[in-house]
Amino acid sequence: MSKAEAVAMVCNYLIDELLARATRGGKVRNYYDIAVIGYTGSDVVSLLSENIDEFTPITELAKRAPKTTTLTFNQINEEGTTTSADFALREWVKPMAEGRTPMYAALAHIYKMVKEWCSARENRESFPPIVFNITDGEANDASTKQIVSLARNITELGTLDGKTLLINVHLGSSEGQQSEIFPSESDFRPLSQYHLMLFLMSSLMPKEMEPLLSTIITHSSPAPYRALAYNASPCELLSILNIGSESINIV
Repeated sequence: MSKAEAVAMVCNYLIDELLARATRGGKVRNYYDIAVIGYTGSDVVSLLSENIDEFTPITELAKRAPKTTTLTFNQINEEGTTTSADFALREWVKPMAEGRTPMYAALAHIYKMVKEWCSARENRESFPPIVFNITDGEANDASTKQIVSLARNITELGTLDGKTLLINVHLGSSEGQQSEIFPSESDFRPLSQYHLMLFLMSSLMPKEMEPLLSTIITHSSPAPYRALAYNASPCELLSILNIGSESINIV
């Protein structure tokens, strides 16, 4: 599948997972507000809500009945035989990939949404927002300085429980490409100006989340770590999104 299809699949899986985690005693509790913003070509659009500036409560998503697709995965066992398994997944979002990469415009929308959400009285003591910026291309609607400044403004927003966590995920262009997951703040070596920009945009991973990172980090350098994945595969993207969602403790 294409990278856009893989990203949509991972997002759909995560939304299904969040719905399952929010279900207690057969009832969906209002544990999450979710937004999925797509940016491609010259457009920045909401993929879950008609209003691009709105979050969708998990309880609202539970009322919807999106189309279900059955995916078949093949796995090669240690003996060399192949096992197939079917996996049903609801299509909450669809793939988007076309032309330009208006990242600055998308982050500007995110800044406005996060600021309003954090300012709402009912959210003041909530777990702070987590923003995943997933891209496979270089931003081309603003300078590096402008984009880094806007990203840092997003990470300064927060609740009484902490600051917004901004995790940037750059998808690699081919299988087998060396990935860098959550680089060390002290040992980072940029491969390009774009790589450096994503590093500077990314939050520092909170100490409380460091135990969750051991299974996915691709180096042995010391903490603190930046919330960046570069040349990541779709499988690594899924692990990163799961780390973000697992950090939210629900009682």
